[in-house]
Amino acid sequence: MHTDHHTTAVAGVLFDMGGTLYGYTSRQEMGQATPAALRRLGLDPSSSEVRDARNRAGEEVARHYAAQSSFLHADLFRDRLQRTAELLGVAVPASMLADFDRENVEAIVDHMPPKPEAAAVLGGLADRGIYRAIVSNADESWLQPAVHRHGLDRLLDHWTSSEAARSCKPDHRIFAHALDLAGLHPSSVLFVGDSIPHDIVGAHRAGMRTVLLDDTEGPTPLAADLDTAVSPDFCLDSLDHVLTLVDELNNS
Repeated sequence: MHTDHHTTAVAGVLFDMGGTLYGYTSRQEMGQATPAALRRLGLDPSSSEVRDARNRAGEEVARHYAAQSSFLHADLFRDRLQRTAELLGVAVPASMLADFDRENVEAIVDHMPPKPEAAAVLGGLADRGIYRAIVSNADESWLQPAVHRHGLDRLLDHWTSSEAARSCKPDHRIFAHALDLAGLHPSSVLFVGDSIPHDIVGAHRAGMRTVLLDDTEGPTPLAADLDTAVSPDFCLDSLDHVLTLVDELNNS
């Protein structure tokens, strides 16, 4: 754990959601709506042709959306499916897209649980009188049920989606929105995330101290061409070390 010479007490901790407070341990299951939709179109997701089309579509769509300051992830997932089908000479019927949207949300909520230590960390912060919130690049359709299903709503003060803020990290507006909800000065807030271009760069620009959670859960999505030239103030290899860091900063 790296510590720096910051003197402002920590009054609040903001957490990224996926990869930080929630785990990506079931990525394949989270994405199962897409291969299911492809099979309904008569395409075999395991074939090399379909895999190549999915990879190409994923790169094209990710690059397009990474350049936008605000978007709905439902649109991104639809565009990725439709572009894959288009590359294979197949059209996706409008009637199938509604089913795809529903199945995709269900898969995300079902297969992105909180990390095992998440409740204890949030509870420990609450015991210390520290404000706690989620700030996530997510649609309301899955952020709300994901928070409530696992009972984290009882341990959080707020949770903010990019849809509600009309801004996706690293855009400054989502961080400003979260700080407004918190009612805290940026210098008294830690932002914990697993993505340098989305979490660390954006929170640093907003004036918060930043914590990179580096527990090797996988590459950062939608990071094409984004700025990575900011170093985190602190690096942790486990979520439960957040409590130790807060105690060190507030007792220094």
